[in-house]
Amino acid sequence: MTKTARHGAAGTSHGTFRRDVEGIAVALIMAMAAGLLTGCSASETPGPRPAARLSLTKVLAAVRRAPAIRALPSDLSPSLTAAGQDLGFDSDRCEAGPTATRIDACVFGDPASSTRVVLTGDSHASMWLPALSEIAQRQHWQLTFYGKPACPAPDITFWNQRLGRAFTECDRFRSFAEEQIRASRPDLVLVADSSYAAKTGPGESVTATEWQGGLTRTLAGLRRSGARAVVIGDIPVLAESAPECLAAHARNIVTCFTTRAVATARVFNDADEAAARATGSGYVSVLPWLCGAVCTPVVGKVLVYRDRFTLTAAYSRLLNGVLEDALAREFPQENAP
Repeated sequence: MTKTARHGAAGTSHGTFRRDVEGIAVALIMAMAAGLLTGCSASETPGPRPAARLSLTKVLAAVRRAPAIRALPSDLSPSLTAAGQDLGFDSDRCEAGPTATRIDACVFGDPASSTRVVLTGDSHASMWLPALSEIAQRQHWQLTFYGKPACPAPDITFWNQRLGRAFTECDRFRSFAEEQIRASRPDLVLVADSSYAAKTGPGESVTATEWQGGLTRTLAGLRRSGARAVVIGDIPVLAESAPECLAAHARNIVTCFTTRAVATARVFNDADEAAARATGSGYVSVLPWLCGAVCTPVVGKVLVYRDRFTLTAAYSRLLNGVLEDALAREFPQENAP
């Protein structure tokens, strides 16, 4: 079945769009007010008031200080119990389900804008929506999202572990998304995916070379729309689920840290960047915003991960400023209509 997009004032599904994330907004306000960074404050994020726009200097300083945190903050945001639902968007309406091959796309930001931006990929694309929706509002972008969990953008027939078979619905959804993108002729296409543990069959892991080739083909196809394409690099993968590990080791959260080398060992960022360069696309590395020598599940008083693999909406939104600056280098606004 085709999912219907969410409606409301902040975005549309080629109509109007409404987001019921007040709880997430309150959680983020509390986390920021409690002081992720000394002297930093924020207003509520998903409504008309903008989120805090933290500089790269402040984000990197917070990441550097994070390994010194030993005990779980009592006012962590989101809470460990709420982490799994801290998405920042309506996933039921804005992401294609397992057997869906098309979707009515959700639109964020300014639906009337002549600057058209598309985000496409799997759950590692949708996890950037809290940050990107803030950027879209600030920059007056029309931001359209085509996403399907467990369906990365590279032109590869992936194996779906849950279904126990080749994920052919992913192939058809990818073709659908590319057709829609070409028809809409956007100014910018953003691609983000999870490359960790991708498979083409039972026990058959995708290699970095295969991933690079598949992404190169996808980016080449997207570039034929006339758009600038930019790949947002993948994030590190923790050794354990952040909420579960932190709940078990609240007094010594160092147990839940993962070295950067281990966290990135099975993530194909080099292949992502190589595919981007081969097609004249841009590439944004997000690793410095998450890890120094180690990757921590908590930065300041904000929970970074909602499992092992995915950012919380709170942390994604917190990165809106550094992501905006990185994208500006790849897509200068003077290039926009």
